[in-house]
Amino acid sequence: MIKKRNITAFLISVPAGLLLFIKGIQGPTGIYFLILDYVNGLLTTGAIKSFLVFGLLVLILLSSLGGLTVIAGGFLIWKDHVSTGKFLIGIGAGISIFLVLFLLITLITSGDLSSLIAQYGVVGWTGIILAFLARSIAR
Repeated sequence: MIKKRNITAFLISVPAGLLLFIKGIQGPTGIYFLILDYVNGLLTTGAIKSFLVFGLLVLILLSSLGGLTVIAGGFLIWKDHVSTGKFLIGIGAGISIFLVLFLLITLITSGDLSSLIAQYGVVGWTGIILAFLARSIAR
């Protein structure tokens, strides 16, 4: 049985994904490329390297789709695949509790709210906050 919380999370994730898509915000692809370079340098050949490289390439693909991945995650939450949906929302928007804490610490230490908002713009931050909210509501 689909919970009302999950329907609400889906309804929030759709505008969040659209806002992220319009603004062009995507997940942390740079981190995945760094890990990919490290894996390529560390391992020369073998099944483990192939598996890791394939997994990282899938993460890069999902992360680079940004808002579309957030919408897909919301759809999975609506269809009662909550863990996978939350994972996709996190990958697509590049959000986690660590990002929120990092941003709060940055805001407190710098005291410069305008540069923090200018990083993604109002539309982008609205999408990020809505995606985080959708991810938090889903159960």
